[in-house]
Amino acid sequence: MDILETQLSEIDPLIQSTIERESDVLRKVTFEDDPKKNYLLQIEFQSKNEIDMNIRMGEYFMILLKKHKLPVRQYVIYIGDEKMTMKNSFEYENIKFRFNLIDIREIDYEEFLESDIPEFVILGILAKFDKGTERVVAKNILERIITITETDIRYKGTLEQEKYLKQIDVMSGLRGLRGLQNIIIETINNMPITLDITKDLRYQEGKQIGEAKGEARGREIGKEIGKEIGEAIGEIKGEIKGGEKERFKNILKGYSKGMSLEELADFFEVSIDYVKNVIKSN
Repeated sequence: MDILETQLSEIDPLIQSTIERESDVLRKVTFEDDPKKNYLLQIEFQSKNEIDMNIRMGEYFMILLKKHKLPVRQYVIYIGDEKMTMKNSFEYENIKFRFNLIDIREIDYEEFLESDIPEFVILGILAKFDKGTERVVAKNILERIITITETDIRYKGTLEQEKYLKQIDVMSGLRGLRGLQNIIIETINNMPITLDITKDLRYQEGKQIGEAKGEARGREIGKEIGKEIGEAIGEIKGEIKGGEKERFKNILKGYSKGMSLEELADFFEVSIDYVKNVIKSN
């Protein structure tokens, strides 16, 4: 087409846009034997279908490539209840883009039981299993986690065990099956372990916080479970933290319910000085 034959109209040549993007999990994967293999690993968690997810991932890709000058491998893990309808690519004239899109409900939960990494085993609660088998699934996953934390020196210890059991409690709330979280708690209470998960701060406020996070496309949920899933994929452990406002709120509530400074610092993975400053600022 001869451009002289087309109708042209002027537009403002100034491209003024501020793009702020925060990834759920972003890690640099390095190879000591061959640095040329190094790349960036990006993982996003979606609890709802997003029409323009392919465009958003394209934005991520260009921003990361420009900033870090490294290949970028992108994964979107869908954990929603509805059928996944998102696209994992787009094509415009001479531009082609594609990323990895995984529907966790397409993977049988038993595949996760074969792992020796607790964070990966926990993912089984979000994977595929038959309706009516919730109790069996919960029992199998919890027993596998307990076995790992009692035999593997990397995860051995009561605190580690409590951490993973609390994590599966949180994740069971994302499954969307009525009563699944109650089944998890009941199964835990019937096991030969000492853990009253009903006194956990996140359990007490789980529904309210979970619904609010869901309205935000699961981003905050992604932050909550990012640490569990990050290490499982490439054994890269995410260090995902919630927003300052949410963390302040929960620290203050935990303190009002009698949690010590040390317990709060350990639970929210912050320093004791940080907890002190939050309490003083109230």
